[in-house]
Amino acid sequence: MRFARQKGLYGRAVMSRLTTSLVIPVKNAEHYLPELFGAVLKQKPFAPDEIILVDSMSTDNTVDAARQLFPEVKIIPIKHFTHGGARNMGARNATKEVIILMTQDATPADEHWLSALLEPLENPKIAAVCSRQLPRPDANPMERFFLSDRFPPCEVVVRSRPADGRAVSVEDVFFSNVSAVVRRDILLQYPFDETLIMSEDQQMSFDVMMAGYSVAYQPKSAVIHSHNYTLEVCFKRYFDSVYSLSVLFDAHGMGKSVSMGAGYIRRELKYMICHAPLWLPYYVLYTSAKVAGVFASHFAGRMPKWMVKKCSLHAYHWDRFDR
Repeated sequence: MRFARQKGLYGRAVMSRLTTSLVIPVKNAEHYLPELFGAVLKQKPFAPDEIILVDSMSTDNTVDAARQLFPEVKIIPIKHFTHGGARNMGARNATKEVIILMTQDATPADEHWLSALLEPLENPKIAAVCSRQLPRPDANPMERFFLSDRFPPCEVVVRSRPADGRAVSVEDVFFSNVSAVVRRDILLQYPFDETLIMSEDQQMSFDVMMAGYSVAYQPKSAVIHSHNYTLEVCFKRYFDSVYSLSVLFDAHGMGKSVSMGAGYIRRELKYMICHAPLWLPYYVLYTSAKVAGVFASHFAGRMPKWMVKKCSLHAYHWDRFDR
């Protein structure tokens, strides 16, 4: 029997026991590692069996700091980073049954983050599970709303290929590898697309669904993770994100972006009026930056390379294309 169940130390049922490899792409992560490793190694009833850092040629003390915190850590250098490529490299070098994916700036919210994240894998049809994300204390109201809207408190949500035969949408495949677990054998069979600039997690979710598996959102597993983007970074992130979604989904044109964005902005504006009215002037600028990034992304294919690199958060990505 693959999964035996036992009562955990804290009254919850836990699986005993899938072995796990934690894979974290890092770059100049020295100041993140003490908090991250401290929270990961305190997990109950068990911490990850293996920790792998895929290092994008850090120029700070990331490597030495990691080895001081956890001498058994594996450090794998990567010269040409892509979101998908770094995670695939970590998975290929891992030796355990389940890959735990994290980003360097996320921190488990409590000691049960990992055990809760593994629980849905008791169902053999579930290939991957992602965590809830909570804002850091300094998160601005827009980020707080985004996280509450995309990662709400609720029961476990299982997403599968639509049974009615309709096309799979962006909403169907929503997944985040900020904090997630994936069965290693399935990830090696359906790896991240290394050519995508972003949204490699949505692509993996899509691929495993097409193969007949499901993915799950487990809100009992939570990480602290948020960003206060500048207007420039906000524009560039939405440019890259929506461009990558338009590559993944043929139907994700301007009309789809408008319909999705309009509903989100209505909910967000209501939240801002009720909870952060003094932020409304900046909110207008922030939302304008997002909308401009989305709008520009739909014309990326017609832009000269110099312009698309100016619009992107990952300018190096476009050097691989002849335009």
